[in-house]
Amino acid sequence: MTVCPRAVIFDLDDTLAESFQPPVPEMISKLRALLEHTPLAIMTAAGFPRIEDQFLTELADSPHISRLYVFPNSTAECYLSLNSAWKLAYSLALTVEERTKIKTAIEESIKETGVIEDHPQYKPEIIDRDAQIAFAARGLKAPLAEKKAWDPDQQKRKKLKDALDRRIPEFEVLIGGMTTIDITHKSVNKSYGVAWLSKHLDIPTSEMLYVGDALYEGGNDSVVIPTGIQTRPVANPSETLLVADELLKTCGAN
Repeated sequence: MTVCPRAVIFDLDDTLAESFQPPVPEMISKLRALLEHTPLAIMTAAGFPRIEDQFLTELADSPHISRLYVFPNSTAECYLSLNSAWKLAYSLALTVEERTKIKTAIEESIKETGVIEDHPQYKPEIIDRDAQIAFAARGLKAPLAEKKAWDPDQQKRKKLKDALDRRIPEFEVLIGGMTTIDITHKSVNKSYGVAWLSKHLDIPTSEMLYVGDALYEGGNDSVVIPTGIQTRPVANPSETLLVADELLKTCGAN
């Protein structure tokens, strides 16, 4: 990396932290150091409370916290720091009627596809976050090994997504994480967040960097590629730490 990006965006699960786990202290330290040089953003299907608990409280003492942007719920929302408090910059909330329709479609699609076996040990959950409906096929509390083993090739969720796309074509249906399907308004995905941040910061997407574990074809990070943003694929948080070191070396020298 020879030029410091003018903004850096990170995915969360399997990029900044292991899936549904808190980040290691070293990751927080790297983010704090990077904030001294460039704006950062976290883009994830996760909800804001988790990000606040695992990241924002740890970074609250940064003098550059106003440079951090948080895009939860697949970028259906954006939060920024104003006067030491986190405020909504925008929210693309779903209506009650829309959320009800989505939940019904999920239940019908599960029955149609049979992707959930009878009486599973870890029951599936439908999580309503106002701006996004998430379906977690193994719930939120299943062990990491159980989540990894359930749908490693995404074939089960692809069947579920196909069924959902037929029932609710007016919504964005996204495969995320290891066991989840995330549903937002149409065209609301990470590419939306990239475009919004580019406009907000007045920085061309070509001068920004996206770091994520699912930039491969069909991965939930790959939607950012058509925006023209620079991308850096990683396999896990350990690789993200190495990318952070590269960024610190490059940006610190500029």
